[in-house]
Amino acid sequence: METIKDFFTLEVIYLIANYGVIPFWLMLVFIPSGKFTSAIINTIFLPTVLAATYGYLIYIEFYAGGILPGSVTDKALANFQLYVGLDSLASLFGNKTFLLTFWIHFLTLSLFVGTWIAKDALRQGIHKYVVLFPLVLTYFTGPLGLFLYLFLRMIIVQKITLHD
Repeated sequence: METIKDFFTLEVIYLIANYGVIPFWLMLVFIPSGKFTSAIINTIFLPTVLAATYGYLIYIEFYAGGILPGSVTDKALANFQLYVGLDSLASLFGNKTFLLTFWIHFLTLSLFVGTWIAKDALRQGIHKYVVLFPLVLTYFTGPLGLFLYLFLRMIIVQKITLHD
């Protein structure tokens, strides 16, 4: 019988995470005001699943050798290399577990931003077809989609506040 670690390889986690967020994005894009969308998107289900996946990846990267082996501190400190320079950041992405952890991080945050955009557009009365491109852009590029939405929102609603 397989263990969880044998089943949930990095490749399987990557594929499940990528395909797993697509239905949520499709709901945000095509039926943002639907009751089912609201019920699913307003729950903590997906962020909890993604957070647990993130935690699992951290576990297999740092604690797979046993509880707090001596290299854990070295590995944890090595991850701060991402602040030293671009070359250091690039070297961290050579580690597939770190790369996948980063990808889960990106998927979680971009979905959060996409959810906020869809909800804000509903609140502001912005038509879902206007928000379609910013949502697709947020799915693929994150901040660029948010920027486009905020720009369109400023033009359509003619107001933007810092306390939304």
